[in-house]
Amino acid sequence: MSSSPLPRVLQPSSFAQRVLANEAPGGPPSTVVLVAPTIVGVDEPFVLRISLADDQGYPSVESADCLCVRSPSGRSIADISFRPGRPAVVAIEDVRLTETGLCRFEADLNGVTFHSNPVCCQGSPSERIYWGDPHVHTVLSDCHAIRCRSLNFCYTAARHFAALDWASAADHVSNGRCELARWKEERAASDAYNDPPSFVTLPAYEASFKGGKGGDNNIYMSRWPDMFVDDYDEGSVKTVCEGLAKSLDPGDEFFAVPHHTTRTGKHGEIPDDIYPGEQLMPVVEIHSKWGTSEYRGNPTPLQKVHPGPSYVVDLLNRGLRLGFVGGTDTHSTMPAGFGDDHLGSLPGITAVRVPGLTRRNVFDAIRQRNCYAAALERIYLDVDVDGTRPGRSIANTAGDAPRRINVVTAAQSTIKSIDLIRNGETVQSTPVNDWSAEVGFVDDTPLADHWLPSPALGRFAYYYVRVTCHNLARAWSSPVWLLPAG
Repeated sequence: MSSSPLPRVLQPSSFAQRVLANEAPGGPPSTVVLVAPTIVGVDEPFVLRISLADDQGYPSVESADCLCVRSPSGRSIADISFRPGRPAVVAIEDVRLTETGLCRFEADLNGVTFHSNPVCCQGSPSERIYWGDPHVHTVLSDCHAIRCRSLNFCYTAARHFAALDWASAADHVSNGRCELARWKEERAASDAYNDPPSFVTLPAYEASFKGGKGGDNNIYMSRWPDMFVDDYDEGSVKTVCEGLAKSLDPGDEFFAVPHHTTRTGKHGEIPDDIYPGEQLMPVVEIHSKWGTSEYRGNPTPLQKVHPGPSYVVDLLNRGLRLGFVGGTDTHSTMPAGFGDDHLGSLPGITAVRVPGLTRRNVFDAIRQRNCYAAALERIYLDVDVDGTRPGRSIANTAGDAPRRINVVTAAQSTIKSIDLIRNGETVQSTPVNDWSAEVGFVDDTPLADHWLPSPALGRFAYYYVRVTCHNLARAWSSPVWLLPAG
């Protein structure tokens, strides 16, 4: 593949540079962060974003390095000189690819080669993948305030340093940690930094509940109401949804997302009497810096877990149709997981598939489960089950004919395996040991022996795909549900 011979190297605004340098000044660089759009068109100009981070993940302000950035074909496309005293954050504009396929950019620092996230170049893409961190905390959360930073830093770091497409400051409101003044600040900053199609902010806040009442949930909205709704002492996730429905349209303007559902003390088993329905709870946060809540015994669990059936597969096996998102839940206000934190697991992020980057499109993509979760890396993942995309349900009109699951995936690092999960169990696994792979699974097991019962769905089965890299970076496709014909 080749790229444009005339890229332009640009720096963030002086205000953005001051925010990064004042709130998180990093030391000598140890890592190169290369971020390109996940899907681009042939000969379509795009932006390649580059940051240098120190060994703790902060933006370096001490770099005097000269970085050579190379195209997938190995040709130099830009030589970038960084200046000490200024955050090592730049963007290369007017980069192009001229051939379809999967590829990565690369650059060297201190004798080490760093790769970008994978890029899928297509002839005429009808949709794009946009990456975001839906779960960032700032000083307004009044939680681990010694680590947290401002809303200015949240959105500036998300856009320029982490090179995300969208982000949410989901600050705490429960237990007296928010009032009208803070709420107005959240609203004003979110709307000020919302800048489609370059960067989007998604309105959000975190409401906490007691164990068995929903645990911790983020509320995402397509627009800001005059005031939040909280019901920690007496209510549940369902009563908060009922309260919000008085000012926002429950079918179109808000939904709730449970996270770290296995947490001791504030577990999210979501009993039937508080389940608000799939319209108001369309997805679950499967991974954050707390750990992975996918299934009991997974390789990166929360440190202290509730003994009851509160894992994601427990909720799915009850018949709750939940897509997957990932977030950091960072309390050092470092979107996408950069920077030191009190939480030890890998950062989570979310990919949405939409035609263009707007607040409404991001909101609708998550609400319609047109999204997937990842940890640490922006892993490209394209899955279909008998031609059906993740997040959807299909009638099993073919009876016990084999189900065919197609997977195309690529990572920044080396992929270890691709797993096919049916009804919470890994039924097939393919080793990879490469940065990209295309796999076709065939499940010819008769479904008659594997239907799960549910009052809401009747009998059902579901599939999803998990990609795991050698460094434990992962991606989880949202499930596809199969229902008996008729």
